[in-house]
Amino acid sequence: MIDIGRLARHPLLLLDAGYSVRKMFDAACRLAEIEPKILLESRAPHTLLALAEAGRGVAIIPSILATDRYILRIVRVAHRRKPLREGLIIQWDKRRPTPSYTESFCDLLAEHMSEVLPITQPSASNTAVAPRRAAVRKTRRHAQQAG
Repeated sequence: MIDIGRLARHPLLLLDAGYSVRKMFDAACRLAEIEPKILLESRAPHTLLALAEAGRGVAIIPSILATDRYILRIVRVAHRRKPLREGLIIQWDKRRPTPSYTESFCDLLAEHMSEVLPITQPSASNTAVAPRRAAVRKTRRHAQQAG
């Protein structure tokens, strides 16, 4: 994890204010009494990731976003040692009958998401990330050439 106060000195690549993740980040900055150094705002999260990969700044993105095609160090942003989090929910219209599989579906979905979300397994270090990401790219290239 990295404390939000440590991010203030870095150029930040942020989603625009229409994203809830951005609103949460801005609120955490206000609570920490810091003024973020915003380099770029975008509606395209993958643009922010590409710029971060090129060394242009630190991208602040939702944890649900796939990052496996980028060579990046992934960490959680925290305020007062608590990670910034945005809850995910499953909604159901109470006027409709609830299917019998609802609870087991929710449990399986939660288990699956905890395994596949990139932020649930932050990068160990820059040196550990690069070989793994290169291997992923190489595997994809071979799959595309074969297919």
